[in-house]
Amino acid sequence: MSTDTQHPAGPGLVAGRYRTERAVGRGGMGTVWLARDERLGRQVALKQLAAFPGETEGHTQRAMREARHAAALNHPNVVAVYDVVEHEGAPWLVMEYVDGPTLSEAVQERGPLLPRGAADLGSQLAAALASAHAAGVVHRDIKPANVLIGNRRPKLADFGTARAGGDDQITRTGLVTGTPTYMAPEVADGHDPSQASDLWALGATLYFAVEGRDAYQSQGNPLATLRHIATTEPEPLTRGGALAPVIERLMDRDPARRGDAATARADLERIAATPGGSSPLRPRGQSDSAARERRSWLPWLLAAAAALVIAGVVTALVLTRGEEQSAGMASPSSSSSPTSASPSPSESPSESSTPTSVSSTSPSTTSSPTSSTSTAPTFPAAEVTDFVESHYATLAEDPGRAWSNLTPAMQKTAGGRGDYVALWSRFDSIAAQDITVDEQTGTASFTLTRTLRTDDGDGGDDDDDDEPAGGEPTSDRRTVTVVRSGQSWKIDAAS
Repeated sequence: MSTDTQHPAGPGLVAGRYRTERAVGRGGMGTVWLARDERLGRQVALKQLAAFPGETEGHTQRAMREARHAAALNHPNVVAVYDVVEHEGAPWLVMEYVDGPTLSEAVQERGPLLPRGAADLGSQLAAALASAHAAGVVHRDIKPANVLIGNRRPKLADFGTARAGGDDQITRTGLVTGTPTYMAPEVADGHDPSQASDLWALGATLYFAVEGRDAYQSQGNPLATLRHIATTEPEPLTRGGALAPVIERLMDRDPARRGDAATARADLERIAATPGGSSPLRPRGQSDSAARERRSWLPWLLAAAAALVIAGVVTALVLTRGEEQSAGMASPSSSSSPTSASPSPSESPSESSTPTSVSSTSPSTTSSPTSSTSTAPTFPAAEVTDFVESHYATLAEDPGRAWSNLTPAMQKTAGGRGDYVALWSRFDSIAAQDITVDEQTGTASFTLTRTLRTDDGDGGDDDDDDEPAGGEPTSDRRTVTVVRSGQSWKIDAAS
């Protein structure tokens, strides 16, 4: 490998487009760099997919295919994979950059979460897993170091970077895919990773969140740790409270008794919604339902984030070197919203030719926490709100990826992918705020705020003298209608 990872600025220009700035994390399998996409003018996280010793070129190509498959995932609780490129004969991942701590760092800094807070966080991670599993993607390395916290939202990192499930878990050179203390018993025993093993690792991650320690302690070397997991029960929970039964089910030694990610999410949401305890501060304009998803762990997180400066993203473990350190990734555009300004009809793109907005919720009896016996709304306000916020954040970063959030009918109305991408690429920032959701119809209304690029002038419309100059934000009220598509949401109409 010709890359000089000792140089502070890194390897320089990768694939003719991504210029490295500094290392944000190092581990046994390589370095993660903060880089700038010189074509789109945004920060990204860049990581080389180094081959394992003894691994063939075919294995590396398979890893690249998996990374491309992971790039198709579109969920607010998943660190996005933007691209897979080749540079000097090696594959590189281009990912969302998340400027925040990992769950591992935050717990070490601030101590364990309360059960209700851990359930709140866990329900969002389970939602990400449900979406990934529906798309046929297995994570294979869920652990606290791969949970990144950015913009008050937990995100799962490293989708697609572990080796294929059919590969041997331990090779002749002593390598293992995943982290021993977070491997399900069946994987530690040599079986392939699966959706069920992802659920076990989620349970082990929640165990760490409430206990402040791993369910299985290291036995001195990775092989001994794997043997210990394969043959013994985890250490008993002491701080699990109402969350303990869910963690115990997720970590059941029989994969068939763990359920699925959707069931885990529902159970965790019920625990998080249990009355009692104080409500944390939430961002201006955020609905009560959206706040409910974050209320228990947000104050803890904000304090932890103030003390931490980097996030971790961890790939495979080299057994002889121990568990690697994590590096974080996330999208800078989601951490700040453009300021509001008066609407300008001439500049404001309409949903018929541009991306549609998504909804948020206002406090109402339909969006307030309910008991486990209540009937769930058809369009849960918190979910729709997160989708709308995520869609417009993605629209600001990568309009081409946001295009997939539209139904075929909406894509036809929008006039085609090329026009859609060209239109929204004119903006430096786009944000959906003050969202309200009708939980019966799926209609969401919100304030859409966007800022033209400074080099866009009048936005390319020479006949319109009222268009704001580049760099000036404008806002107006929008409405979209969402529909469920499998495990995710899509925009079906907009005005």
